[in-house]
Amino acid sequence: MKKDLNAKLTRGTQRTLDAFFDAMTALLTEKPFTGISVNALCERAGYPRATFYNYFEDRDDLLDYCWMALSRQANLSDLSSSDPEHRVDTALDAMAGLLESNADMLRAVLEHNPPEGPLFSSLHMFIERKAHEIMRTCVDRDRFDLPADLIADHYANTVMLVLDWAYLRGHTLTREQLHDYTHTLLGGVE
Repeated sequence: MKKDLNAKLTRGTQRTLDAFFDAMTALLTEKPFTGISVNALCERAGYPRATFYNYFEDRDDLLDYCWMALSRQANLSDLSSSDPEHRVDTALDAMAGLLESNADMLRAVLEHNPPEGPLFSSLHMFIERKAHEIMRTCVDRDRFDLPADLIADHYANTVMLVLDWAYLRGHTLTREQLHDYTHTLLGGVE
């Protein structure tokens, strides 16, 4: 991404980012990611190609931005202030809430993009990185004789597995079941 998202964004910059985000999400509900061109994104967003390339390296870079923008909706930044023993549940709830609040869009995107395709591979990688980052704050380093990074990977992969099972693979689970499945799968570590 060519813009520093940690810096204060001008209204114009935010408006441009929002337009490209909206264009990508709209096009993903109509066609596979592999069928979306930069030209189509620019046409849908109402900006010239030069503007696109002022903000993004390519459409994969825009997709990464879309994942970041969606993850901000989950409000995971407050996680470090919550009780460590409840952080996995808090993170799981936040990510599940994000998927649930975008359920209609997710269903439409799934019609054109199979879970094993490049779009969801990108989403999996993003969620795993984010979950790993989050799970590092959940690990009680003194309780285990394993490296914290290994435990964080285990937590992140388990959370991703349960979210994938429920939201991308179409197995309807209640929030309580999400928690139960996650805790059961993490039982070997916790």
